[in-house]
Amino acid sequence: MTVDLIEGVAYQRVESPGCPLCGRNVPARTIAAGFGMTAMVAECIDCRLAYQTPRPTPEASRAYMDMRWRSNDAYVADGEQQRARARKQLDVLAGLGARGARLLDFGAGAGAFVAAARARGWDAAGVERSTPAVERALRERDVRLHADLATAGKDFDVVTLWDVVEHLRDPRETVAALRAHVRPGGWMLFETGNWESWNRLAAGDAWALYLFDHQYYFSPASLQRMLADAGLVDFRLLPAGECPPPPAPAEGDAAARERWDAYQNGVARWPDHASIDIMVAAARNP
Repeated sequence: MTVDLIEGVAYQRVESPGCPLCGRNVPARTIAAGFGMTAMVAECIDCRLAYQTPRPTPEASRAYMDMRWRSNDAYVADGEQQRARARKQLDVLAGLGARGARLLDFGAGAGAFVAAARARGWDAAGVERSTPAVERALRERDVRLHADLATAGKDFDVVTLWDVVEHLRDPRETVAALRAHVRPGGWMLFETGNWESWNRLAAGDAWALYLFDHQYYFSPASLQRMLADAGLVDFRLLPAGECPPPPAPAEGDAAARERWDAYQNGVARWPDHASIDIMVAAARNP
């Protein structure tokens, strides 16, 4: 029995899903995740993705995200870091050549990307479920976010999910629901960690993306398959998130040799994308 303790409240894990793509049950291993939490990670080699099983309950996931958004952790509290990240994301979007004016940021957090998009001329809206994040967006950026899709509107030219798809309990169903809010020919963008990164191999269980509420760990192949199942087409990886290889190790440097071997192993197994640690992908609504 796995129990998650969040701000003094215990949440017992009761769901043990199989691979979301093929349904096969794969044994999980326990990993010490960030912020004193635990991740239970299983890898489906055939489908080229990993997932949590047993997984956190919806109530635990919500409590965890609210805890994070109330915290002073740099990811949520460093305003300049968030603004700089949003500017880079907008540059990636501009490089895609997406046209139009209306943008929806799903899982908008404290609204940094919505604010940056508006500053660049987009008619931008955001959806966020975490109450502390919504309050932070209004307090720190004067950005009002929607609590759900029902009030966000439709016919968006672009929908973005920055560090979101890995949190979704049913990503295929959620992406299909979001697709209904995208105009024909419009784009959806996804940023998430790459399970097949050489950097993950080198980091082992210390990989920074092993987090309590990361339900899924996609490779480019499994992300493409999931998006196609949700009805999206024209999948492509965008030029972002490259993790450069380590320098060739000096003789006798065991740590450098270990990272070099992990890099060589990653490239041998996944030559097309092992150098991508954080992948940004786009797919289009037909």
